[in-house]
Amino acid sequence: MARGCSVAVVSQSQPEELARYAPRLQWRFPIYGDPQRQLYQVIGLERTRWWMFVWPPVILGYLWGMLRGYLPRLPRPGEDVLQLGGDFLLDRYGRLVYAYRSATPTDRPSTTRILQVLDRLRSSPPTGSPSTEKNR
Repeated sequence: MARGCSVAVVSQSQPEELARYAPRLQWRFPIYGDPQRQLYQVIGLERTRWWMFVWPPVILGYLWGMLRGYLPRLPRPGEDVLQLGGDFLLDRYGRLVYAYRSATPTDRPSTTRILQVLDRLRSSPPTGSPSTEKNR
């Protein structure tokens, strides 16, 4: 737990599929399955196009991830490989205070960026609308 925050993950995998991996991966946070991608739609996460997987920055993003130990895997049953993800921060009342919607399959904010946002949020009063970032 960093900066007094908790982490939760929402995946488009089936809950049963996630439960199979939980003991091996020893997750320290809750992970929820959303195979119909209802939350993805509610928070405005888009789908990409197939050609994005041959775009040089995305290829480099996958190569960089592989160098750090992340190995791409085949999609699990029902997963949509074109579905983009995102990173979101909610306050203790469940209000969205930060949104980062990925523009490509490898687009994610850095841990440093997330911690900077958390520090900024802790030092400033809440606003009416969330901080939104999108890398384009």
